[in-house]
Parts: sequence; C-alpha cells; structure tokens
Amino acid sequence: MANMNDVAKLAGVSRGTVSNYINNVKVKEKSRIKIEAAIKELGYIPNVAARELKTNTASNVVFIVPSVWNPFFSELTYYLQLELKKIGKKLLLCNSENDYKSEIEYIEMAKQNKVYGIISVSYSNILPYLNDNLPYVAIERYYNDSIPYVTSDNFNGSKLAVRELHKRGCKHILHITRKVEVNAALTDRRNGFEEECQTLNVDYAIFDCECQSEDFRDKVNEYLHDAYDKGIHFDGITCGTDRYAQYVLEILNDLHLQVPQDIQVIGFDGVKSYPNERLTISTIKQDVKKLAEEAVQMLACVHEKKAVTSKVLPTSFLQLRTTKES
Repeated sequence: MANMNDVAKLAGVSRGTVSNYINNVKVKEKSRIKIEAAIKELGYIPNVAARELKTNTASNVVFIVPSVWNPFFSELTYYLQLELKKIGKKLLLCNSENDYKSEIEYIEMAKQNKVYGIISVSYSNILPYLNDNLPYVAIERYYNDSIPYVTSDNFNGSKLAVRELHKRGCKHILHITRKVEVNAALTDRRNGFEEECQTLNVDYAIFDCECQSEDFRDKVNEYLHDAYDKGIHFDGITCGTDRYAQYVLEILNDLHLQVPQDIQVIGFDGVKSYPNERLTISTIKQDVKKLAEEAVQMLACVHEKKAVTSKVLPTSFLQLRTTKES
C-alpha cells in the first residue's frame, strides 16, 4: 500500500509539501498538479484520522436513532447526511434499538473517538452522560436550556388534525397512540388532540396503550373490535404516527368499514419509505428536510461556541385518500 513518502518520491517534491497538500495548506500550482497525478497513479488514500489529529479537526457526526425500521427516522437520516455533506462532515448512524444501554455506549464511543458532535433522537435519560466538550443537538426532545433542540410543533399539529376532521363532519373522534413516558412528541400530540376536542365540544376518546412497540397493533385491534362489538362507533380517528394509521386502516378493513365514507383517518409524519412512494394516508406532515437543516446548523454553532436558539417547526395538513374533500 502506497504511503506519503511514495507520493513525494513519484511527484518529485518533499514529504512536507505532500503533507501540506493533504491538509489543505496552499502549495504551488506546479506541485499540486504533480502530487495529484502521483496520488492517482499510486492509488494513495490519505490517513484521515492522522490528518484530523494534526489539524485538530473532526469530520464525523454521530447520529443516534431508536430504530431504523421507522420511515420517519429513515428520511431524517437521509436529509441529515445531505446537510452534513454540505459542511464537509460524514454521518455515523447508530441504531440504539430503543435500548438505553446502547445509547450510553454510543455516547461513550463518541467521547473516546474524535467526532464533530452528536445529533440524537433519544427517549432515555442520557443527560448525565453528556458534557460541554461534546457538541450535542437533540431532535424531538427538550432536556434543559443548555442543550439545543429542534422539533416539529406536535401539539398544534394534532389540534389541526382534529379541526380537519371536524370540518369534514366528524362528531365522534378517537385518538390512537402508544404511551411512552419520555416521548414528548407523542405526548404533545395526545394533549393537542384532547384540548382541541374540548375546545370544539366534540365527543372524543383516547386509546393510549402502555405496551411494547411489537405488541401495539394487537392491542389496537382488540380495542377497536371490542368498541364496535359494544356499538361504539367513531366517524374520525387521528393517530400518533402514520404507522399507527396504517394499523388502523388494516383493522377497519377487517371490520368491513369504508374509509373515508364510514370513517376518516389522519396520521402524523407524512414521510416516505422510498423516494417514489405515493402516499395515501391523510396526515399531519412534518418538514423533515427542515428538521435536518436546523439540526446541522445548530450543531455547527455549538461546535464553534456560538449562541444557539432551539426551534419548533410548523406542521401542515396533507389531504390524501383517507379523509373526505372539505
């Protein structure tokens, strides 16, 4: 494998000149051309770790997510990678699988290795493991005033969902979500739903099951079948996520209910599983691209010791196939 000395010899320049070129220090145009030709001919790959140590820079950003199966996290990862590339940084994806210990291990790994910083979607109490020397930005969660965060306006987004159903004639509305104590996004969506139903004087119910993610669909299935067996009929349902809405649509089909004729459904997220996917579920859409942009800008500010202001981004209603035309 070629090294820096080989490049210098072939290019006919000093090792120091090659080192300067690799570390983005200006060299003579004639030397630059020779060095680039030698690197190409030898297939030389610079030692990035050594370069970062010498220049006191870091190029990697750790991104911790609770799951890679969730389309929201997948799309967020995609846009974060694009935004980081714009500032010359690379994304290291760390999947915690909703495991608190794994999150701590990733944070410790980031401390031990020279990284630019951490961006994280975490529902655990990781605050004791963070320090001022490790730039950190949170997505979807407030820790304290010293840690910047960016999130969508989940509370008002859920209120908007209720208004859209009410506008379309719904009078008996159900909210379906999973109770996750430290998931502020789901909690805000639940609370926004309840407040708006009370404001509009709409008959409502909330199903917020405290269970594991893998058991949630079965719990929703049991609840809806039991409700309809008892003659409890809803004409509108809002869901904590689009995935929950998909569960609901499958169950309503089993109950021989037509959507949106018999019952209207609104999800939350508005993300795609793949680029050309045609979304069908009416939803409260998050601006995932903007979330990524803000998170990266915040991390850069933290890294450079600049003032940072946390952001709450607006959401919007996306009318698709599961609600009636207004």
